[in-house]
Amino acid sequence: MSIKRENLNYILQHVKIETLKKLYKKIDEKLGVMIVSKPSSQTLLVPVIDPISGGEFYAGEVLVTSTIVEVNKNKGWSMVQDDHEKLSLYIACCDAVFESAEFKDEIIKLCNETKLDLENKQKTVNKKVNSTRVNFDLMQG
Repeated sequence: MSIKRENLNYILQHVKIETLKKLYKKIDEKLGVMIVSKPSSQTLLVPVIDPISGGEFYAGEVLVTSTIVEVNKNKGWSMVQDDHEKLSLYIACCDAVFESAEFKDEIIKLCNETKLDLENKQKTVNKKVNSTRVNFDLMQG
């Protein structure tokens, strides 16, 4: 599976924090991580499209944490849901080194494993939902 840099933020949020911490430490020891903008929490308005009128409105706010780092002259950014400073830092670091030959394969492997796990979990949910589906044709009588 091919992983694009713009998908890192979403996929890596589902990796165990200990795994990301180990990778972060490895990157920091090898290349050095400079924090440009430390992890900070903020709220974002969540836009929703009205299915009837097609217009857009804001359904509420969501808490996010974002971070910007620089590794080996490459900037990395992340934005994660909720107040997770460490997670945001680790993902921003992965984003910064994603194009480097040294860590790209390891990050892609981690993303592919996580993506497969997410797909399997979704299949399980879909199976449970589909098992409750009602066939209205059979109910006519």
